[in-house]
Amino acid sequence: MVNADTYERPISPKNRLKRRIATGGSRAKVICLGTLCLAVGIANSLALTDAYDYRGVCPTPDGGKRILDKWNEWICECTSYVADKLNERGVPFTSRYKNVRWKSAGNWINAATLAGVPYNKTPRIGDVAWFAYGHVAYVGAVDSYGDVTISEYNWGVPHDYHTRTVSRGAKAYPNYFIHF
Repeated sequence: MVNADTYERPISPKNRLKRRIATGGSRAKVICLGTLCLAVGIANSLALTDAYDYRGVCPTPDGGKRILDKWNEWICECTSYVADKLNERGVPFTSRYKNVRWKSAGNWINAATLAGVPYNKTPRIGDVAWFAYGHVAYVGAVDSYGDVTISEYNWGVPHDYHTRTVSRGAKAYPNYFIHF
């Protein structure tokens, strides 16, 4: 889902790595020890690479064609990408996780409640960021300010991979974080 309420613009595949290296996370920290200075934060951004199982078919030729993935979610959509990230982390997530129907991203808070999966407004690495307008993303980094760096599909670039950092308090900040 494309949302104009953020300060991030879509990044072309060619410039994705350059952009990730250049931004270095939500706020690059500079640590100086004598004459040696290091920029900290780049490692967090480099960890957010696209390892999605279906990346080879997104955004084309299959993006948006309503093909089910192995978790029973539509490929190239935010829910499929998050299901992939959760399974990569060892959470056996499917659209029927804990015998509750998850499916549409807009339903994930209700499903979390029914499944007994905790959620709140405090982000942690590995959480699922939930947006009330019907979108989910994966939290790859959280800084000391509460800003979150998320990776996602079908936001910013239709049916494709995208990363962004959203500042706490920004209009585009996730409504909740689901703690699997």
